[in-house]
Amino acid sequence: MRFHNKHKIIKKHSEFKYSTEMFAVSEDNTAQTAFELLRGSNLSGNIFYCYVIDKEGKLTGIIPLRKLITAPWGTMVSDIMVRNPIRLTTQTPFDTVLEYFLIYKFLAFPVVDEQGKLIGIARANDFIEDTITIEEKLEQARDNLLKIIGIKLEEFRKPSIFKSTFLRFPYLLFNILSGLTCAFITNLFSNTVDKFVFVAFFITIILGLAESMGTQAVAVTLSSLEKTIRMKRLVLYETLVGAKIGMLCGGILYLVSFLWLWEQAFSIALSLTILFSILTASFLGCMLPILFKKMGINPTHASCPLVLAIADVVSLTSYFSLGTYLLNQFI
Repeated sequence: MRFHNKHKIIKKHSEFKYSTEMFAVSEDNTAQTAFELLRGSNLSGNIFYCYVIDKEGKLTGIIPLRKLITAPWGTMVSDIMVRNPIRLTTQTPFDTVLEYFLIYKFLAFPVVDEQGKLIGIARANDFIEDTITIEEKLEQARDNLLKIIGIKLEEFRKPSIFKSTFLRFPYLLFNILSGLTCAFITNLFSNTVDKFVFVAFFITIILGLAESMGTQAVAVTLSSLEKTIRMKRLVLYETLVGAKIGMLCGGILYLVSFLWLWEQAFSIALSLTILFSILTASFLGCMLPILFKKMGINPTHASCPLVLAIADVVSLTSYFSLGTYLLNQFI
């Protein structure tokens, strides 16, 4: 009995690939018949094993190709096959399949369906390609994550004091620039701070919330740039998420500040500032990576530092401006 596909088909089930191109014979065949079937087959690529099936197509054994070729012609296949061989199913996890290859050192494993019928083989070379692809994706993901926080992967490969300094310093310039700008803004509103000292209590909370939201938006956008996702829909989605989070955070801090200070005008200014800051950071965290990519600039290099810098300046400016206006009007 001859059982193979003329054309190679790679199918993917439960995270691992298998090929339907294989060589299988009936357990009623002789070694000579199996060898003649092998010579007349149109299979491409390397053939390592001959798989033995019963009349229902269920896997019953396996014969290494060398053993089949050297067996006497009149020998029955069922007499030289290895019975109950190790097999995979379409539901076997990728990690388990990889572990099988590492432990048993086989070049291929038969794949059976729920009824035990032979449907394909999983080859070691296919798993090597899959593993390399997974490692490349993981390395790229690590690289993107490190770039978001201002560190390049090269720093871990060939660490040195000079190289680490050179790789990190450009990103810190954004922080220096935004910090100086925020200091200048604070100085402009020094009268407000002197008159209403409690305004200074919430500066770190406002900046922290805006920076956190901006970082999250950048991370989500960078992970979506290589996918078939509509960027307009992504921007709208992240902006709406930012609006909802801004309302939640603003509402919480409104209650906290009002119960603490009993200054309703300030609590309103604080809550509106938080809403606007988080909304702005979310929008910028989406738009800047997309804009950089369209300009041909690697979006992972400066997206997050620039978003944080702009978010800090916008948040502090809106906080002092709105707070000064409302406090002077109602207090």
